Amino acid sequence: MSFQEEKRNSIKRYLLEKIRNEDIEYNIKTIENFGVSITTVRRYIKELLEQGILEENIEKRCGYQLAAQEYCFSYNTSDYLNEDKIYRSDIWPVIEKLSTNAKDIWMYAFTEMMNNAIEHAKAKNIRCRVIQDALYTEISIADDGIGIFKNIQNYLERECGYPADVEDAILELHKGKFTTQREGHSGEGIFFVSKVIRKFAIWSQAHVFVSGRYSEEELIQSHLIAYYTKLSSIGTMVVMKLENDTDQTLKKVFNTFEPIEKGFVKTIIPLKQVCPYGEPIARSQARRIVYRLEQFKQVEIDCRDIEFMGQGFADEVFRVFQNKYPKVKLEVTNANETVLGMIRHVNKFKSS
Repeated sequence: MSFQEEKRNSIKRYLLEKIRNEDIEYNIKTIENFGVSITTVRRYIKELLEQGILEENIEKRCGYQLAAQEYCFSYNTSDYLNEDKIYRSDIWPVIEKLSTNAKDIWMYAFTEMMNNAIEHAKAKNIRCRVIQDALYTEISIADDGIGIFKNIQNYLERECGYPADVEDAILELHKGKFTTQREGHSGEGIFFVSKVIRKFAIWSQAHVFVSGRYSEEELIQSHLIAYYTKLSSIGTMVVMKLENDTDQTLKKVFNTFEPIEKGFVKTIIPLKQVCPYGEPIARSQARRIVYRLEQFKQVEIDCRDIEFMGQGFADEVFRVFQNKYPKVKLEVTNANETVLGMIRHVNKFKSS
């Protein structure tokens, strides 16, 4: 690819990203970023329209939208379903022209999530929707089963003997290595799919597990109403979005969390997401968070957007748990000085 062709493609992609995000200053920003004229920008817009990549839409702030193709598939679990065969017959024809990285990721992500719907959901019906434009492909899988959070809640109540709630279930998904069927599953699927996909969300029981850039509002507005018209009820809905030419790779993600010679050794706990009622304060919160963390060698405690940490919480995690499991490396990231001060405070009382 020549330099000029590469620059033209970069300009077009930049324009598409701005229009997709309804940035009304897409003209000015393209001119400033690439040093081109307004005439050049208008020519690229015309080309994108002629190629069917863009289409006019007066209801959009920019006056345009990316043209998208939509594909819908329905499955009945009374039939003998195989996720790999579903992928080959229905998904592969839609994504076969994407980059090699994207195709590898979609095969892994789709088959993992479809397997969950087939084997865990206790559903009668499963629906899959694929939406694809020039930049992204999005795949959604919805079923009318028990609901993933409810399934995890029931398991935790049997195993731990306390009434688990939806937040407890979501916390276990963040940790990874969790399965309600130990004999047949490792509990790694959702964790790794959520890390390799650019935007990943699970909706169930009016709650959302999110990884990447999805917000709860974005997920509900763009998908929930559409799916309710197709299924009488939704047990679980998984939504995944990935760039068509992503530079992400499965190898990169697995090497981060699961080096081949060591196994699944690292996890990340995003405190803000797993402390839904505010800051990490109570010992009881901490005890739920450290449950099963001894299964890992390294645990990253992400304190992004946490303003304050209670003494009881910090003591339970950074003294009690750490004294009990000294081989587990706790790494604190994105913490402000107040949080770090509390952690240093409780560490003064560590046993030698």
